Amino acid sequence: MKKRLLAIVLCLCLLACAGCSTTKAQMNQYNAVLFVEGVLDETYTGAPSKGYLQLMDLTAEDAGKTYQKNLSAELSQRLAVRFELDETFLKNDLRADYLELLEAVYAKASYTVVQAASLDHGRYCVEVSVTPVTFFQAAYADGYAKLRADFEKAHSLPDEEARQDMTDAQIREAEENFETKWAQEVYDYLYARLDAITTGPAVTKLALVTPDRTGVYTLSPNDFQDIDDLILQY
Repeated sequence: MKKRLLAIVLCLCLLACAGCSTTKAQMNQYNAVLFVEGVLDETYTGAPSKGYLQLMDLTAEDAGKTYQKNLSAELSQRLAVRFELDETFLKNDLRADYLELLEAVYAKASYTVVQAASLDHGRYCVEVSVTPVTFFQAAYADGYAKLRADFEKAHSLPDEEARQDMTDAQIREAEENFETKWAQEVYDYLYARLDAITTGPAVTKLALVTPDRTGVYTLSPNDFQDIDDLILQY
């Protein structure tokens, strides 16, 4: 019988999809580990184990699509926010470059699902060990402020007075020129640092896998969010 799937809806979700769910009939301590490990693999590598795919009744193609959605969400909801990128003006070629950069950083994600313990009411507590990737955190702290300040000295947007004498098309062109150059500046800055991706000390996080009233299991959205924040730090 095919397993029922249920998308995890995250409050203030940072990723396109945090994973799926499985039914009570398939859940035990071993599969609780397999489940959490597969959700993380699907997010950060796009290549979860065959065991996870079978448990979730997914294909490798399904997992690959989820991975690509996660990369896009990472760009839109975390990277772009942190580095002040306006995606409205992000050209397709440069967007593709950013996604490739994210793939390189994702490839450094390091986590191990250690074990699962049975709790009451059919719940499982799963221990996850994470070695944080601090690439973006370090890039922001080490030189971002200077990068932005230097850029604004060399480039500027028209002020309110100047806008009074400009058409909407001229204003948009000025904004596009500014944001496009800034996006390229940030990309070049981050790309130059790819050979020195930094990590932090390992951290242990406990995650709850729990069934709803119908017996469908999900990974706690809050716990997934905490693990995600640990794995890739900004």
